[in-house]
Amino acid sequence: MSKQAGILDDFSRSRLNEEAVNIERIHFYKTDKRVNPKQEEPFWYSVGELPVLLSAPHAVRHYRQKKIKMSDQFTGATVYLLNKLTGCHGIAATKLYGGDPNIDYPCIYKDKIADFCAIKKVKLILDIHGAAREREFDVDFGTNGGKNLLGKIRILETLQQSFHDFGLTRISQDYFAASGPNTVSNYVARELGIPAVQIEINKQYRVPAQNPQGFHRILGALAQSIERWA
Repeated sequence: MSKQAGILDDFSRSRLNEEAVNIERIHFYKTDKRVNPKQEEPFWYSVGELPVLLSAPHAVRHYRQKKIKMSDQFTGATVYLLNKLTGCHGIAATKLYGGDPNIDYPCIYKDKIADFCAIKKVKLILDIHGAAREREFDVDFGTNGGKNLLGKIRILETLQQSFHDFGLTRISQDYFAASGPNTVSNYVARELGIPAVQIEINKQYRVPAQNPQGFHRILGALAQSIERWA
């Protein structure tokens, strides 16, 4: 058993699903109240020790085309927990500030990532999103047709193997192509020269209170991948 898998097992025994629910309620609560980003920080971020940055731009509600869009539930809690469990870096939106961190350009969320990466030697970014329950995959890896890997194909191979190891075998690629020029993953690959993958997780694995085992498997697969890169 890997070191990270062992940590995850220990944490699971202390009710990991309850911890995720608490994190979501405290840091990524649902609200339609808009904040001024110049007066209130709309992001959570945490410095880790490993050269991997996990991002959750849609952890809370956001604006797109002047309409409030729903959050990708528990993507923020996933990033938060993996930062604590593995020592990777983490960033997530926590406030409704009037923009869409995954679509906008210019974009204060992407600026924060760029500043972070300029200080820390980040070698890989995983951008965590949520897919609807009816999608016919457990997880989708968006790489913009491989372009966002910047030639490092082993990144995708490691992800696929880790998810298979944890029993998540319905894997697709580029269902959500991540090909829009301003997605987080495309931006960091193009502008920052850092390999990136947009990871879409089916909602059935993002309900820790109803499906704690499935949620643990997602965390375990991501933790194992991070350990292997580190």
